[in-house]
Amino acid sequence: MTIATEKPEEENLPLSKLKSLCWTHFRELGFDCMAACFDEVAPKTDGELTLAGWSSAEFNAPPWTFRVRFRPFHISHWSAHLEVRHDGPLPGVTETGYRSMFVPLKTFATMTPKEFVRSEICSKLPATQQLNLF
Repeated sequence: MTIATEKPEEENLPLSKLKSLCWTHFRELGFDCMAACFDEVAPKTDGELTLAGWSSAEFNAPPWTFRVRFRPFHISHWSAHLEVRHDGPLPGVTETGYRSMFVPLKTFATMTPKEFVRSEICSKLPATQQLNLF
């Protein structure tokens, strides 16, 4: 993770090796595709958004509740994929209650994934609906 947040232009050799092994052996391991293999071997955490692996958490930002899935290195070595779900529309953000974002990992050198979600979602809400975060 340090390589990805501090030197995003550099190749992440441990990640490259893991993905290479998945590309090479996914069939022998019983997977239909490399992505399924990588999904299985990526470390996971529930209940807290973390840079240490793929994680998911639910948190309140009254009056809303967000369910977030955070996957660093999902497709590239320089970004994380965030899925934000909410039961119902967030005007100006998503009418479906779902938002997907690819975010450069260097973003998380200065804020946590949870802080990013709050700042990204709340900054897009109309002024009358923005949340007071502090």
